Amino acid sequence: MEETKQNEKLSKPKIAILATFALVLLFIFTFGCYGCSYQPVFEEPTIEEAIDVVSRLAGNRWEIDDTEGIPVLPELFGLSLKEISFGNAVVQTSELEMTLTATNRAVLFGRLVFDEDGGFAMYYEGDALPITISYSQSRDGQSEMVTLVGEESNTHCYYLKI
Repeated sequence: MEETKQNEKLSKPKIAILATFALVLLFIFTFGCYGCSYQPVFEEPTIEEAIDVVSRLAGNRWEIDDTEGIPVLPELFGLSLKEISFGNAVVQTSELEMTLTATNRAVLFGRLVFDEDGGFAMYYEGDALPITISYSQSRDGQSEMVTLVGEESNTHCYYLKI
């Protein structure tokens, strides 16, 4: 009986360690999915979803999230894009003009085009570039983001709405 009382009794240091461990776990579970809120869905949108995305992008500017530096996109001739602007005029229901501002370079002009078989693609001088483009919102709806992913290099570039 004496042995069971000793096993049940916890010392103050053990209690402090367990409480700290519980707080750390709570912190991890609470804030561990912060990055998840910005993960875009890489499923190809339907034509209705594409029209909605195009209407959200039209007339807006997006700036690179440079918290980890400005990545280079090998699929875009090795350029680093710091800003993307989408035109106001929708050429078709699922197509927009794009203005691409690269670091230390002239402005480039391209097009965002939706293809039902492949999702959104970026066109430059009439050629499709191997870059996947997606749009997403944070779970709370307060932030919007455009993500460019190089299909060959798997480089991810995140652009936040200005």
